[in-house]
Amino acid sequence: MPEAHIVIQGRLSSSRLPGKALLPIGGLPSLVLCARRAANRGGMVLIATSTHSSDDALTQTLQQHHIPFVRGPLDDVLGRFELATRGLPDDDAVVRLTGDNLLPDGDFVQQLTKAFFIEDVPHLGTSSPIDRLPYGLSAEIFRVRTLREAHAFATAAADREHVTPWIRRQYGTRIFTPMGLPKDFGHLRCTLDDFDDYLRLLKLFVAVVDPVDTPWFDLVGKLSELPDEPRSRVPFRVKQSGIHSELVIGTAQLGMRYGAANTSGMPSPMEVQSIVRTAVAYGVTAIDTARVYGEAEMRLGEALIGSWGERVSVITKLDTMMDLCDETSPAAFRNAVDASVFRSCRELRTQRLHTVMLHRWRHRHACGGTIWSRLLELREQGVIQNLGTSVSVPSEALEALFDEDVKHIQVPFNVLDWRWKAAGFDRACLNRDDVVVHGRSAFLQGLLVNGPAIWPHLRHGSASDWVNKLNCLVAELGRESTQDLCLAYVRAQTWMTSIVVGCETLAQLQQNIRLFQVPKLSEGECAHVEDVLAGAGEELLDPSQWSRSS
Repeated sequence: MPEAHIVIQGRLSSSRLPGKALLPIGGLPSLVLCARRAANRGGMVLIATSTHSSDDALTQTLQQHHIPFVRGPLDDVLGRFELATRGLPDDDAVVRLTGDNLLPDGDFVQQLTKAFFIEDVPHLGTSSPIDRLPYGLSAEIFRVRTLREAHAFATAAADREHVTPWIRRQYGTRIFTPMGLPKDFGHLRCTLDDFDDYLRLLKLFVAVVDPVDTPWFDLVGKLSELPDEPRSRVPFRVKQSGIHSELVIGTAQLGMRYGAANTSGMPSPMEVQSIVRTAVAYGVTAIDTARVYGEAEMRLGEALIGSWGERVSVITKLDTMMDLCDETSPAAFRNAVDASVFRSCRELRTQRLHTVMLHRWRHRHACGGTIWSRLLELREQGVIQNLGTSVSVPSEALEALFDEDVKHIQVPFNVLDWRWKAAGFDRACLNRDDVVVHGRSAFLQGLLVNGPAIWPHLRHGSASDWVNKLNCLVAELGRESTQDLCLAYVRAQTWMTSIVVGCETLAQLQQNIRLFQVPKLSEGECAHVEDVLAGAGEELLDPSQWSRSS
């Protein structure tokens, strides 16, 4: 009969919280508590640590607590797991835990193991927030033979460090959710990655009488009641196996005075930190910025110091290069690209940018494609992970969809904007499931949620007419405000991955988070809204024309 063996990886050389495996929690070193909890139903536990001298103190502590361990390469965690399972039968299973996840206990492991043997799949594991579990209540299981296969064929550094990426790419995975989960806890965090996490776990275990045997679901309940923890999570969509929050934070207002309706001005650096970290805590997975957003990149880099930067993807835009012209040499364009990209790296405090977008689609072909070619080179060099573009009109977006190197497109879209569906961009997106589409300007720079006084002069129609139509729809559809109506409509567009919404204050962010959790408009309600609000002209939909119209 195949057996399951629990292997827990742990080391002391964490970059964000050095020595965390020995930090005391619940009266025990954290890795010891992790091992004791995993084995509290009699399971076989083995710690996989490194042969590096930095882990000598860790192995001494493990010996003192009579916890078995094996030592292997520091950076090759997959190699450590292979070493830990040598001599085991191929059909046996390996339960992989990490020393920074303290909540899984013997019951959790037994449920996971039972489900694995019943379902007979190559890989089974948790995946927060899809599994409705807190981030850090994590475990995965696979056969010893599968581990050995990965050890033989996985060569990439990331595959060796994270143990199972090769297995999941090769065989896929099934997501595990334990039985009896009373509600969704995906908005919570219980891992041990930085000092803030440590303080959270200290609060969690301080009143726990028996930290080793208290059931995992009791700890999750206590975690959900801690003060200052989020009470919900921003809704998300799953695309290409990635989690994308429906709300993306726009940062133009965080780095400069921006927007026709901006009355607060630019927030202070401390306010920016509070806004950014609150957004991340509530599950926002991406933040949108740009080189030309004043101090936004610099302030964002400061707010995301430490593990905060690991919890969110930053999407930035290339400089607009206003000082360059068609006669500029290709070398000058390449230098301008490098200056923009590496300035973004410096301000955001990273060596690799998650996504870089063209700020202007015309730069895709400028100077014989020099700008785009240089971005492709930087992507191949590992400086940039993904490339994309911001567009202004549907023709640009449709052209971008035909470029296989474009993985991210940002479009202006709001409740008045009929152009994207008329051009078939919504349908065309279905053929590029690998492209993330973000909508911006859901409030049309604040016009749609304010009175007619700040609207531009219109040659056709009047601001008062549009405001009255919006107010009537709010009442007719039972929405709480025009802001709610606008977001509920844009969120209902299935072809759009996420919506970029900026804010100047923490109160505005909290309001947006709340509105993203109320029901979207139905398909029928969207059709009615489109019928009532038909006919907006380019003079209104295109902010670049406002100054010429007024």
